[in-house]
Amino acid sequence: MQKLWRRILVSANFAVVLILLAFLFILVNSLASRRYARWDLTRAKITQLSDKTRQTLKALAAPVRVTVFFEPSHPLYELIRDLLKAYEAASPNITAVFVDQEQDVAKATQLVEKFHIEKANVVVFEYGSRHKHLADTDLADLHHEAKIFNAEDAFTSAIISLAHESAPTAWIITGHGEKSIEAADRGGLSDAKQTLEQQNIAVEAVTLLERTAIPDDVRLIIIAGPTHRFADAELALLRTYLDGGGRLLALLDPQHETGMAALLASWGITEDDTIVVDPSLKLPFVSAANLFVTHYTEHPIVDRMQTVMTIFPLARSIRPAADPPKELTVTPLASTSEAGWGETDLTSDTFVFNENTDLKGPVSIAVASERAVGQSRTRLVAVGDSDFIMNAQLGNVGNKDFFMGAIFWLMQQEQFIGIGPKPLEALKLHLTEPQLLGLSWASVLTMPLLCGLLGVGVWFQRRQ
Repeated sequence: MQKLWRRILVSANFAVVLILLAFLFILVNSLASRRYARWDLTRAKITQLSDKTRQTLKALAAPVRVTVFFEPSHPLYELIRDLLKAYEAASPNITAVFVDQEQDVAKATQLVEKFHIEKANVVVFEYGSRHKHLADTDLADLHHEAKIFNAEDAFTSAIISLAHESAPTAWIITGHGEKSIEAADRGGLSDAKQTLEQQNIAVEAVTLLERTAIPDDVRLIIIAGPTHRFADAELALLRTYLDGGGRLLALLDPQHETGMAALLASWGITEDDTIVVDPSLKLPFVSAANLFVTHYTEHPIVDRMQTVMTIFPLARSIRPAADPPKELTVTPLASTSEAGWGETDLTSDTFVFNENTDLKGPVSIAVASERAVGQSRTRLVAVGDSDFIMNAQLGNVGNKDFFMGAIFWLMQQEQFIGIGPKPLEALKLHLTEPQLLGLSWASVLTMPLLCGLLGVGVWFQRRQ
């Protein structure tokens, strides 16, 4: 009898424990569903919302409703659901609704007619009376057989375009051998153009000689890699535009005389006829002229890039003038290490520092200049390279972040400056030559040596 009672008590105790565990499980899940939390332990923070997205959501003045027309079996469904959960957790102005077109036919039909959707697998963003839809092809792509999921970039760009009724105009100057904004090859700027348009910026290719004046509604002028000189009439237009509070981004490659030196000098910026090299920070197996930049100053454009590298394939030195006008605020943005220099011998295939002729490091390669003009501010950014925004380079590490940081600062949209969303794609490991050499020694010598020491230790312990 006593054994029976003991069994009953043990069974009852076990049942109570199971009930309590089930209750605890339900309670934890209930709390988790109400209070969304996510921890990102990756170095690049690729699974959490980017700075730019958080700044965009923080600036929202009205609710945004997101309607997802995706089949649950679609390979992107879970990724989209998790991403929108993060958006909802980051802002009370975001509400996401998932519609299964097979389960809820009536609601799906109603919304399809409302948004004029012509195909399945679409995400619709609503802001006030306006809406924008994104197809699955806008959210993911196949690249070298690896899926790239870039929905955060697409989602945030859609929200920005809806939150701003009018799109500011940016001119990209042509007529001097500049890179083409329509070219989709490796050396073109079609990706840069698409990036600007995703941020609700209207891009126009313009030849200055065909214009007698620059309209007031042109918020930004971009000069990307001219190979020929500007005419005096064009430089006069640019000077008048800047004197009136305009904004200019000048990307000037080495080995080309553009005639812009005097214009830049009037804004406290000096361009040098050099090629900037930095052997201590170069990528393996390539020329030292391929700059691998990690040194930034304190400025809104680069404040959030202190741990992000930017690659400039071939750059000239752009630095603050020795004695800039007092009304200007001139700030270097990025530079080499102290081991870098500005090479003045542009014909040599090898780079050897000559302290008598070369520009001693650290050498600046990008400068921002600013002057208050009435209620607005004239702003100018000069960079000694345009290759870093071409299609083959824009997606590398921090190149797009540097480019868009300059764009947003020039247009006085500092709230959007930040490290942009990173697509979920194959990881690229960029190592300098010292790092690669250290890794090689570690794999060839260190690991076998550790195994040998471990074996000796085991043998010695057994002898004891």
